[in-house]
Amino acid sequence: MLGKEALQNPVHREARIHVIGMEPEGLSTEDLRFSGLFSRCSLLVGGDRQLKTLTGPLPPDIERLTIRGKMEPIIDRLRPFQEQSSSEVAVILASGDPLYYGIGSTLIRAIGKESLAFYPAPTLVQRAFSLLGLPWEQSTVISFHRPDSPEEIPHTGLGNLLAFYTDGSDGPRKVLLAIEKDPFLKKRLNEFTVLENIGLDGQTIRLFTPEKLDLLRETPFAPLNVVVVTLNPSD
Repeated sequence: MLGKEALQNPVHREARIHVIGMEPEGLSTEDLRFSGLFSRCSLLVGGDRQLKTLTGPLPPDIERLTIRGKMEPIIDRLRPFQEQSSSEVAVILASGDPLYYGIGSTLIRAIGKESLAFYPAPTLVQRAFSLLGLPWEQSTVISFHRPDSPEEIPHTGLGNLLAFYTDGSDGPRKVLLAIEKDPFLKKRLNEFTVLENIGLDGQTIRLFTPEKLDLLRETPFAPLNVVVVTLNPSD
């Protein structure tokens, strides 16, 4: 039996590759939304953190693939599910919303959206703004966690509230470097906040003002972090 969400959506019923967004706290295969999918899953794909935080029973002969860098081997293994007529499915575990700075765009380009179904979870940026009590409809979200991430922060459409996905422990320093290289942004910097381990043990929020940036450069950050920057209004 399919999970409740898949039953309600005809696109999900036809798909054989299901991309499930996870929150940092993890996910149970007994979650009623997805239990039917996991019971029919013959291929489970995900990053190391997602696979480790998935709990609950799985089919005994399930194949597991860990995403480590290049996606080509993963894509090749998923292709048979495009044509497969059996009830077996592939499940890909992602972080947050797979279609928002996530794996979704890569999968759509390589496989086509007709074979895919997506199930989003709240993103880390969304949760970061909630923790800070900041409305974020006017924010600009920038990814510094992909190989093709920009080294500069674009000014087009830039407001006074920025959020950054980072690529690990050194991510906050990379964001700071990008700001300091840009005179327009450097002079407007108001607050630089690093949120670590959102939803996990050791969740920490560190706020740095321009006077405390030397401390930021010396601070060791957890690999799972998000940066939120507020800027003073431009002249």
